[in-house]
This record gives sequence, C-alpha cells and structure tokens, in this order.
Amino acid sequence: QSDSYNWDSLLVFIEYTGLKEYFTGEKPGYEEITFFGPTNLSIRRAVWGKRSWGASGWEYEHTSVKEFVEDKGIAYCQELILRHIVKGKYEVKDIPRGTDTDSESGTIFTSAFGSTFRVFSFRTPYSDTPDAGPVVLYIKGGVNMKTSIDVASTDIEPTNGIVHSLAYGFTWGEL
Repeated sequence: QSDSYNWDSLLVFIEYTGLKEYFTGEKPGYEEITFFGPTNLSIRRAVWGKRSWGASGWEYEHTSVKEFVEDKGIAYCQELILRHIVKGKYEVKDIPRGTDTDSESGTIFTSAFGSTFRVFSFRTPYSDTPDAGPVVLYIKGGVNMKTSIDVASTDIEPTNGIVHSLAYGFTWGEL
C-alpha cells in the first residue's frame, strides 16, 4: 500500500472485487500467501489496452478500473487476481532451479483460482563467472504453459506473505 506507483490499480481491483481477505490473512486456508503481483503498468495495459481512433483522438474502451470491472464482471476480475495467489509463503530460496525448456524443473503451483503455473529459479552469471550472479525467478503459465513471465522484484514481505513483482512487460490476463 505504501508504493502507489506500482500497486494502486491492484488495490482498487482488490477492493472492487471483494478479495481483500486474501491479502489480510483473513481468508481460511490463505492465512499466508505468495502473490505473483502484476504492477500498475500491467493492469493499465489490460484496462486501457483497447482503443480506437475517434473524432477527438484516441478513445479507450474503458476509462477507469471501476468501468473495466463493471464491464467484464466481478467473477472475471476475481479470476484475474486469484490466478496470481498461492497458499503459503514461498521466497526465492524455496523455489528450485530450473530452465525454460525443462518442464519438470522448478515448482508447479496451483493458484487460488485452481489454475496451475510453473515457477523456477535461475542463477545468472556475473561477469565471466557462471552461477555467481543473482538468483532470479521465471514463470511459465497460461495455455499449455507457453507464456513466459519475468519476475522483476522478489521477496517483498507484507504482513501475511510474500510478493514477487512481475516485470512491467507483463500484461494482466496472461497467467
């Protein structure tokens, strides 16, 4: 909540969809969560992504998060959020190493919506030294696990879990 630049659109979605209890630890079974969080840019791309050229310039299909929720429906918008929540607290150190091409590597998570996605960690090289750089996370999800998603920032620790912030290039709805 303190980083409005990255998260205020998500906070509005959570409020409009009635899913706040997942993020406060009040939802039974979800007292601790890991959230693979889409940032404002990801959400805004989904909300304001459809546009057409009109008489006065660009006209957007939706002009606010509230209008998007009303148009798409609460159930659909809840699904968008629930696909990013998993039970339990998983830090980077808890995610096994893997590769993009090895579908057995990493961990398969089941979201609060019931969809699955694979998360794996990878240690990047530093200078010319292999496996000496930072450990990063990647996600394979979507239809047939074909969508690759970069995690930009990891191990953000709010009161009841862990947030792994998805890269700005991610468009909400791809997971």
